Amino acid sequence: MPVAEAVPPVSARFVDIAAITLILTELLIRAWAAWGGYFSLDDFTFARLAAEKGLSGDLLFTPYNSHFMPGAYLMVWAETTIAPLDYRVVAGVDLALLAISFGLIWLLVRRLAGPRLAALIPLAVALFSPITLPATLWWAVSINQLAMLIAIPGALLAQLAYVRTGKRRYGVIAVLAAALALPFYEKAALIVPLVFAFTVLLQPHADLPDRLKATLRRFKAQWISFVLVGAVYAGIYVTRPLDKRADSAVDLGGLFGNAATNSVPTGLLGGPWSWKAIGAVDASAHPPVALRIVACAIILAVIALTVYRRPLAYQAWLLLGGMLLFDVLVLAVGRLQLGSGAAMEFRYFTDLAPVAGVALTLAMFGPPEWAATWSQRTGIEWPPVLGGTRLNLANPNAVVLPLVVALFVSSLVSTVKYSNRWHENPAKDYVTNAQKSIVAMGRQVDLYNGAVPEKVAWGVLNPTNFPSRLMAPLDLPINPDPAVSKDLYVLDGSGNLTHARVDGAKAPTGTVRNCGYRVSGKRFPVFLDKVLFNWWWYAELHYTAQQTTTVVFNSANTRGRQITFEKGEHVLWVKVTGPAAWITFDDVSRSAGVCLSYAAVGVALPGDPVSPGGN
Repeated sequence: MPVAEAVPPVSARFVDIAAITLILTELLIRAWAAWGGYFSLDDFTFARLAAEKGLSGDLLFTPYNSHFMPGAYLMVWAETTIAPLDYRVVAGVDLALLAISFGLIWLLVRRLAGPRLAALIPLAVALFSPITLPATLWWAVSINQLAMLIAIPGALLAQLAYVRTGKRRYGVIAVLAAALALPFYEKAALIVPLVFAFTVLLQPHADLPDRLKATLRRFKAQWISFVLVGAVYAGIYVTRPLDKRADSAVDLGGLFGNAATNSVPTGLLGGPWSWKAIGAVDASAHPPVALRIVACAIILAVIALTVYRRPLAYQAWLLLGGMLLFDVLVLAVGRLQLGSGAAMEFRYFTDLAPVAGVALTLAMFGPPEWAATWSQRTGIEWPPVLGGTRLNLANPNAVVLPLVVALFVSSLVSTVKYSNRWHENPAKDYVTNAQKSIVAMGRQVDLYNGAVPEKVAWGVLNPTNFPSRLMAPLDLPINPDPAVSKDLYVLDGSGNLTHARVDGAKAPTGTVRNCGYRVSGKRFPVFLDKVLFNWWWYAELHYTAQQTTTVVFNSANTRGRQITFEKGEHVLWVKVTGPAAWITFDDVSRSAGVCLSYAAVGVALPGDPVSPGGN
C-alpha cells in the first residue's frame, strides 16, 4: 500500500503564530457581535441597582435571583459609574476578559500537547464554540461567567505546573483562581472537582484507584485550602436572603437528554446553526434534527476513535461528561421552573467550552510525557490511512486546516444569526431616543412613569421596567409621576417624548355656553361616565380662568390636594388614586371665572409629539 512521504514537523513558532491568528480572528468576530449589541432585561436591573445604591454593602452583598456575586456587582458599579448605559465600554471590557481566557486556553492546550499543529483542533473547539456567545453579548451573563472562563484554564494551567514541579506557589495560584472567581458566580465552585479530576489524570500510575490515592496524599494541603475557601464562601452564601424555589418535580432526564444529545454536541461543533427566539433579543439553541444527529455521530466517532487508539482516553471524556452532568444538576436546582427546555440555552453551559478543549487535547495526545503515560493500542494504523495515503497530523493541509476552517465556518453561521438578534435590540433605540428628547427640553420634565414596552423590559423586572428606574444611571432631568403638572409628558413606544393625553373615564360635555362647566362655590362636583377600578390614574383638566386662583381638588382616595388654576387657557394634570368616579373642586371663587371645558381620568398615553423647540 503506497504511503505518502512524512512531512517534517512544523516549528513551534509557526504553531504559536497560527494559534494567535485563530484567537485574533475569533476576537474580531466577537467584537463585531458585541459592539453591535446593547443592554437587555437583567442588564438594566444591575445598572439601576448600581446607580441607586452606589458602592455599598447593600449593593455588593445582596443576592440577585439566588446569585451571590459581590465581584460581579463591583464590576457593574465600575462600568456604570465610568460610562452609564454605554454598551461600548461593557463590550470592550468583555472582549478584553475574553482575550485573557482565550490566551490561557491556548497556553494550557500547548503545554499539554506540545507544539503540535494538531493542537489547533482542540483550541478551535474552545475558541469557536457558540456556547460562549451569551457571555460575550449579554452583560448579565458576562459579569458572572467571564470570570469563570478565565479561572478554569488559569487554575488548570497552574495545577499543571504544580504537578510537574511540585512548587507550592503554583498550587496557591490554582486555589486563588477559584477563590477570585467565586465572588462573581457561585458555580465557580466546580473548579475544585475539576482541578482534582485533572490532577488524577496526570498521575503516573496505571490504575485509577492508585491515581486517586496519590492525588489525595501528594496535594493534601491544597485540597484543604480549597475546602476552606469553599467553606468561607458557603458560610456567607447561606446567610444571604436567597430567593425561595417553588417545590416542583425536576425533569432531570429531560434536561440531561437535551443537553447531551441536542444543545451541547451541536454547540461544540459550531452549531446550533438555527435559533429559537426568546423575548426581543435572546435565543436558545434550535438545531435541525438532521444536523443534531450528525453532530452526535461525529462526537461519538471522535470518542470511539480516541479510546480505541488510547484505551485510557476514556478518562478525558469522563472529565467532560462529569462537567456536563454537574452543569445539568446546577440547572435542575437553580432553574427547575424553566423545564427541560432550559438545557437549550447555552448560557448554562458556558464553562464547557474550555473543558471540552482540554478533554479533546488529552484524548488526542494523552498527558504530557513527564506525567502519566497512556499507552497506545498496537496493531492499528495511526495516523489513519485513507485512499492509500496516510493522513499525517503534522500536515496542516491534510487534516488540521480543513477541520479548523470547518469549525470556523460552522461557528460563523451560528454567530451571525445569534448576533443579528442582539443587533436589532429595540431597547437601544428606546433609551437613545428617550435620552435625546428629554435632554433637548433643556429643563426638568414631568414624566408619566408608566411601564416601558415589553420588548424593552419585561414586566417581571418591576420596578426596572419604569422609565425613571430603567434609565436611572443616566441621571436625566425628569420628575416622575408628579402629583400636579402643568405640562405632563409620556414616552411613546420608540422612546420619543410626547405630550400626555388621558384615556379612561370622561366627564360629559358641560352645558354652559362657551365655557362647559362654570366651576365655583364651596364644592363643585363633576361626575364621570364610568367608575375606574382601584389603581392610580391621572386627571386631565382643560380650563380657562380670568384670574389665578388656588383651589382644592378631590377624587376617590385623593383628598385635599391643592391645585392652581392660572389666568388664561391651560391644561392641568392631577395624580389620582383609588376607584375614581367623580372629581370635585372646593373653595372656588366665582370671580376667578374658571371654566372647565374637558375633564378625564385614566391612564396617561402618548399624545402629540414634542416639537423640536421643546413645546
